[in-house]
Amino acid sequence: MINNVEMINLVCVFDHSSKSALIADMEASLPYIDDSDMADLMKETLRLIEAMTEAEFAELVFEPALEEDEEWGA
Repeated sequence: MINNVEMINLVCVFDHSSKSALIADMEASLPYIDDSDMADLMKETLRLIEAMTEAEFAELVFEPALEEDEEWGA
């Protein structure tokens, strides 16, 4: 399950109107990611999304997340 701030925020950037749309959008973007850490994060996130059922995907909340010590506008 997508359960960390980095993955949640990453997913929010892409078309998450459906599981298939999110996967397609992320896969299309992956070749253009030059940062290896970001590419690894995207690959791991994709792996987790692909393993989800449609019901699990429907339960995801697509809102940017903050670290515990962060505040909006800080």
